[in-house]
Amino acid sequence: MVGHVDHGKTTLTQALSGTWTDTHSEERKRGISIKLGYADTSFHVTKEGEHYAKGKHPDGDKGKGDLLRVVSFVDAPGHETLMAVMISGASIMDGALLLVAATEKCPQPQTKEHLAALEIAGIENIVVVQNKIDIVSKERAIESYNEIKDFVSGTIAEDAPIIPVSAHHDVNLDILIETIEKTIPTPDRTEDE
Repeated sequence: MVGHVDHGKTTLTQALSGTWTDTHSEERKRGISIKLGYADTSFHVTKEGEHYAKGKHPDGDKGKGDLLRVVSFVDAPGHETLMAVMISGASIMDGALLLVAATEKCPQPQTKEHLAALEIAGIENIVVVQNKIDIVSKERAIESYNEIKDFVSGTIAEDAPIIPVSAHHDVNLDILIETIEKTIPTPDRTEDE
């Protein structure tokens, strides 16, 4: 989970996993991620084909869905002075969610830096998450989408799907999970990996 500071990486991690990853006192005091945060969850699908994260069954019944896979999130800091921490996290990623807040012009400085880090690390399985759509107008959401498309053009994320969400209100998380399932496949691993 990468992107500019305050674009909602920790909030989206919590929405998908139920875990708030900013646990250190300085992070809580400053309201930003300083260290890598980690969260695990599982993705499920209902008989009707709706995707959801553990504990978030669409009708509240946790027992009806089929397990798709268990996933782990690395919540990377967005602040420019914390790029080394983010890059160290990139080495263990099988794919990435690149968050872009619809409330700000794209790209922001750390958005550029994080995408460059993904390219350097060779991470090709990317889903772009357009967050905070709940607090912008329809016109701004469309403008933001077009800014994102222009920004990723010619990059490793050029063909990445862009999923509009509200992490704060759990809007479109089902579509995001389905897209993650299609875009970031479960890698084949040996026992020592």
